[in-house]
Amino acid sequence: MRNDVPAPTGGTPRTVLMCPGQGAYLPGALRHLSGVPSVSRVLRTVDARSTALGSTRTPVGRLLTDSAAPDPDLLVRTDPLAFDLATYAAVVACATVLLDLAAPPVHAVLGHSVGDLAALTVAGVVTLEQGVRLLHVRDRLLRDAALPAAGLLATDLTAEQAANLLRAEGLPQVRIAARNAPGQTVLAGPDDQLAAVRSAVRALGRRATPLTSRTAYHHPLLAEVQRAFRRLLRAQPVTPPTLPVYTAAAPGPARTPAQLRTVAAAHLSEPLALHRTLRALRLAGFTTYLDSGPRALLSTLARAGLPDCTTAAPSRTPAGLDRIRLRLTAVPR
Repeated sequence: MRNDVPAPTGGTPRTVLMCPGQGAYLPGALRHLSGVPSVSRVLRTVDARSTALGSTRTPVGRLLTDSAAPDPDLLVRTDPLAFDLATYAAVVACATVLLDLAAPPVHAVLGHSVGDLAALTVAGVVTLEQGVRLLHVRDRLLRDAALPAAGLLATDLTAEQAANLLRAEGLPQVRIAARNAPGQTVLAGPDDQLAAVRSAVRALGRRATPLTSRTAYHHPLLAEVQRAFRRLLRAQPVTPPTLPVYTAAAPGPARTPAQLRTVAAAHLSEPLALHRTLRALRLAGFTTYLDSGPRALLSTLARAGLPDCTTAAPSRTPAGLDRIRLRLTAVPR
C-alpha cells in the first residue's frame, strides 16, 4: 500500500470510532469503570443474557473487572465463548464511554474482524441482547463443525511477500487472512502448517507472532459455518444505523439490511483489507481515529496505514473517567 493517500476534498474533518476484535480482551480492563452506569449496564446485560442462554461458565463482569482473571491464552482454551463475550463486552462498554466524552463527536464506526459485531451494536443496528445471542449461536456452530486445530499468525511481511513465501514453502492451506498495514499481514490456517510458516518467516529474520484465537478466522475452513450463520442472520431484525458502519472486509459503509447482516458474518471466512478501508475513510474526510477497547490495536494500524492521520487509544490501559477524559483532550484537533 502506498502511504501518500490524497487528502479529502474539503469539508469538516471527521472522527471514526474503531472497534477491535481479536486481542481486545484484557483481564480487569474495566475495573476502574465498573461504576459508570453505561459500563455496568453492558456488563450486567451480557451476563444476564448469557446466564439465560446457559452456555458459558465464566461471568464476563468478573473477567473485565478483576485483574487476576484468566489471561487470554488460558481463557480461549478453557472457555472460548467467555473469551468472545468478554472481547465484545469490553469494546462495546469502552465505546459507550468514548461516545459520551469525545469532542468533536464521533461520525462513523469501523469494525475489525470479530469487532464487527461490536461496531453494529455501537451503531444501534443490533441490540446488546442480540449481540450476546449471536455469539452464543456462533459458538454452537463452531463447536458442531468439529474444525481442525487452526489459528492466526501475525507477520511483519507485506501481503506480496507473504504470498510469495506461501508459494515457495508449498503450504496451500495457509491463506492471507488480513492485510492490516504495509508491514503487517496476518495468516490463517491449520496449526501444523502455521508452525511451518512461522519457522520460515523467522528464518528470514522477520517477525511471526501467533495470535490468541479460537480458530482460523477469515479462512475457507469456516465457509460452511459462515453460510449457516448467515442463514440464521436473515431472521434477525436490524435497525438503521445511527452512525455509518464500516468494516475491514469492504471499502464502503454498509447501508442496507442485507449488507448489515453480511457484516455480522464476514469475519468467519472473508479476508480483511484494512488498508483499503482506511484509504476510503480518509478520502471521505475522516482524519481522527479513536480506538475503542483495551490496548492500542487498531490505532497502531491506522497510524501505519495513514501516517498523517490523528489516532488515539484512550482505553489502552485500565483507567477511570478522569484519565480517559485527559487522554482525549490530548488528541490534536
